Amino acid sequence: MTGAALDKAWSALATVKDPCLVAAGFDLSIVDLGLVRGVTATGARVTLTMTFTEPGCPFTHHVVVAVESALRQAGFADVALTPVWDPLWTESELSPKAQRQFAAARACLRGRTGQVAAEQPA
Repeated sequence: MTGAALDKAWSALATVKDPCLVAAGFDLSIVDLGLVRGVTATGARVTLTMTFTEPGCPFTHHVVVAVESALRQAGFADVALTPVWDPLWTESELSPKAQRQFAAARACLRGRTGQVAAEQPA
């Protein structure tokens, strides 16, 4: 495993966004979310294991295709992706950037929820 190839692989993976979170207005990659569990890269070959935010995610195929495309665009001709479900993903795997964005979204929701509740008649 060479350092340059591994760095290139991680950089490519950092460009892949979770489609559900993009739709919700988040700018977070699968790396920010902690979905990538392991990567090895040598020359033109990259092997990775990753999970998803939930086992029934309807966008799993989209994410897999985006990962393979990003890695091929980065110069990896041979991409092997293995999905893993154990352990299940939790928010404890979020990067600091993702933690800040989730906290801000929750604070916004709490504020809006509080306003709506206060405006309703008793």
